[in-house]
Amino acid sequence: MYCNHCGANQPDHAVFCSQCGAKLQTQSESTVPSEQEIDKEQTPVDYLDQLRSDQSSNHTDSEPTLPIANKPIHRAEPASSTVSVPPSGSPPYRSTSPARHLTWIIPTVLLLGIAGTLFWWYQHQQDINVQVTQLHQEASQLALKGQYEPALAKITQATTLRPTYAVLTKDQTMIETANRIHTKLETVSSNLKQNQLQPAEKSLITLQKALDTRKESIFEQEKTLANRNQDLLAVLKVKKELDQLDTIDALAYKLDEVDRLNNQEAKEVHQLIINKIITISMKNAEKLLQQNDFSQATAAVKAGLQYSSKDEKLLSLQKRITSEKEAFELAEKQRIERAIQQAEEEDLKNRTAGVELLNVDTQLNEYGDIEIYGEVKNVATKPIYSITVYYSGYDAAGNYLFSSSASVEPYDLEPAATGSYSAYEYDWYEEVTVQIDNITWYLE
Repeated sequence: MYCNHCGANQPDHAVFCSQCGAKLQTQSESTVPSEQEIDKEQTPVDYLDQLRSDQSSNHTDSEPTLPIANKPIHRAEPASSTVSVPPSGSPPYRSTSPARHLTWIIPTVLLLGIAGTLFWWYQHQQDINVQVTQLHQEASQLALKGQYEPALAKITQATTLRPTYAVLTKDQTMIETANRIHTKLETVSSNLKQNQLQPAEKSLITLQKALDTRKESIFEQEKTLANRNQDLLAVLKVKKELDQLDTIDALAYKLDEVDRLNNQEAKEVHQLIINKIITISMKNAEKLLQQNDFSQATAAVKAGLQYSSKDEKLLSLQKRITSEKEAFELAEKQRIERAIQQAEEEDLKNRTAGVELLNVDTQLNEYGDIEIYGEVKNVATKPIYSITVYYSGYDAAGNYLFSSSASVEPYDLEPAATGSYSAYEYDWYEEVTVQIDNITWYLE
C-alpha cells in the first residue's frame, strides 16, 4: 500500500503514513483514477512542469503511462519526461520537478529581499538620524561657545540630510540671527577702539533692544558682549570728559560714576581719575606752599589722600610741607628776633647817629666878622626834624674863643636827605678855627 499523499510505500495494516503522517486510504476506498481525475488532481503548475518535461524528452507519446504494478512511484529526475498514473490502491500522483519548488522559493527569496531591503533602509535611516542628532548637538555646542560659522556649517549639513526637520530650520535661523548680532557687536567694539563713540552708541541702543526680546541661551553671550560694550562706552565718555575736569570735586563725582561699572576699562579710567586727583592736589599744595600757606597746603594734600591714602608722592609732599613749615616758623622766629634786635639797634642809631656832618667852613669877611656854614645829612632810617648844630671857636694858638649853635634848613629831613646851616660871629678881626661840638635832632 502506498501513501496517497506522499507516495511512500506503507505496510498493509498501516493507518497513517510513516513519512508524512497523513491518514492512509484502504484498498476499498481507493480506485484507479482516470486520466481526467489525474488531470484534475494536478495543479496548473504540475501540468506545466509535465509539459516542459515532455518537450525536453524524445518520447512522442503525449499520454501518460501507468507505472509497473506493485512498484512504488519514485520522484522523477529533472531529466525525466514520463508521468505515470498509479494503479488502483496507489497514492495520487504529485509532480516533483524543480519548477514546483520555484513556486515557494521565488516568493521566499522576494520576501527575504524585500525584508532585507527594508531592514537596510531602516538601518540607513537610523544612521542618518544618529548623524543628524550628532551634527545638531555639535552645532549647538559650537553656537553656545560663540563659534557661529562652524555651527552654521554643522546645522546646514544636518538640514541637508533632514530638510523636513522643523527644529533644525528653527535652530539654523536662530544661529544666523545670533551671528548677525555678534558681527554688529564686533563692529561696535571696533568703533569704540577707534573712539567713534556716536555711531557705536547708536548701534548699541538698537542691538540692546533686539537682545532684550531674546530669551534663548545662545544670546546670553551676546548680551554679555553688549553689556561690556555699554560699560566701555560709558568709560570712554568719562575719559573724554576728564580733560575738561580740573577740580577734585568734579573728578570725585566721575570716579563714583565709573566705580559703578565692572570691567577692565573702568578700572583703568578709575586709576586715571585717581592720578589726576593726585596731580591736582599736588599742584594746589605746591602753589600754596610757595605762598607759605602751610595749613591750606596740608589740606590740599589731605584732599588727595582721601582717594589714594598710600600714594607715595602725596605722602612725601605732606612730609615736605611739615618740614618746610617747621623751618619757616623757626626762620620767622629768628627773623622776628633779629628784627627786634635790628629795630633796637636802628632806634639807637637813629637817636645817636642819625645825622652825619658833611662839612664845615669858616670865612673872615672884610668887616671882621666870621661866617660859619656847612651841610649835614640824615642817615637815620626815619625822618628827622629840628636839627641843631653846636660849634666852638679857637684862635690860632688853640685858645677857646666862643661857642654857639645854628639850625639846619630845611626843618624836616627825610632819610638820606641833606640840609645846610649857617651862622655869623661878629667883630673878631682874626682867623678863627671853628669846631663842631654836637648835633641834635628829633625823630618822627
